[in-house]
Amino acid sequence: MSIALVALLFAACSSNSPEGAVKSYLKSLQKGDYATVVKLMGIDDKDGEFSAMIQEKLKESVEKNGGISSFSVGKAEISEDGNSAVVPFEVNFGNGEKKEDTQKVKLVEGKWLLDIGK
Repeated sequence: MSIALVALLFAACSSNSPEGAVKSYLKSLQKGDYATVVKLMGIDDKDGEFSAMIQEKLKESVEKNGGISSFSVGKAEISEDGNSAVVPFEVNFGNGEKKEDTQKVKLVEGKWLLDIGK
């Protein structure tokens, strides 16, 4: 029974769950790892142009708020067909500001990715 519990906890924390994808996204933002942010969107960015654009937009926003000091991710609301979900999250910034929001994610070839509306 404990092996099943460990496997369940690992699956819940991996990026192969709606919550895990959003956690990976927020952790990547926190570390300034914009290449991983782009990968979590499912975008093939061999030349790095999209990563550079995302970095320019997101880095400024994160830095003006003093960086991300912590974040939490809530339970996903998964669609009836199981191919998309909405995940609530909260970000605490270094300047004391707090942001609550949701992120849409979608299941693509067995992997949960950020849904950026393309």
